[in-house]
Amino acid sequence: MYQKFIINEGRLKAGVVDEHRELAHDHSGTRGGGWWHMDVESRKIWLYGRSLLFGSVPKKLLQQVIASGHHDYPGFTFFFSRSSTLEYAMQNAELLG
Repeated sequence: MYQKFIINEGRLKAGVVDEHRELAHDHSGTRGGGWWHMDVESRKIWLYGRSLLFGSVPKKLLQQVIASGHHDYPGFTFFFSRSSTLEYAMQNAELLG
């Protein structure tokens, strides 16, 4: 099981799944995905990489979803990286919001 996310119908959906497709039933509105990591203590979430099934999320769309609050993580700070590794993503991620 892996920490994966998608943007589906304008909402960030994250979970621990084998495949991105498990995060929603209808993917006609899925606009990409990737991996996520959460640090509960610092209230930070890193969104990084891309989904092999749905591709990468356009950065502008991800910014809109976070700014609109269409996610289940109020009070968290989000970071974004196209990197496929968490270590690199945490070092070089851009702040979203």
